[in-house]
Amino acid sequence: MSDEMVGAEGPSRSPAAQKKFDTAMKAMDVGDFKKAYTSFKKFTEEFPDDAEGWYCKAECGNYASGMFGAKVKEEEIIAAYTKAIELDDSRPDYYQSYGSFSISIGKYEEAEKAYNEAAQIDESLSSSLYSEFAIEYYNHVLGTYGEIMDDPKARAKYAKKALEYMLKALDMDVEEAKSLL
Repeated sequence: MSDEMVGAEGPSRSPAAQKKFDTAMKAMDVGDFKKAYTSFKKFTEEFPDDAEGWYCKAECGNYASGMFGAKVKEEEIIAAYTKAIELDDSRPDYYQSYGSFSISIGKYEEAEKAYNEAAQIDESLSSSLYSEFAIEYYNHVLGTYGEIMDDPKARAKYAKKALEYMLKALDMDVEEAKSLL
């Protein structure tokens, strides 16, 4: 018998696995992302089939390296998100978080793919996911390319992609948008 069983409400962990998961979550809940990352790293080594453990490891790695300067490699964070998605591809939040992280490291195509996957999984979230992608993508591009983006020709391809996703979020085609403007 494995230490993790999947039930109707998600993973059902053995008491030992749940205790370790809860300990890691406590560190995460109080904002100690370095400690939580270390705990989830150990947790995923011991319980490699726990999708939520991999997801939490990715999230903690992302926050620890971004806000707290921990030495967590982008590849490790990508691998943890990818493993979580591989183990449970029904969770739009896994894709959304992976997409957001991908934007933050300039992997825009990967981000776009992840946001689209999330929107396909839960269509009720599609408007918010598309608009989030558009805004986060465009803001990151502006921040990355700085003054170059002051030139309308230089920013055109980025603005076009962001605008396409805003129109998707509004469930509106280009012609309707033009008629309203």
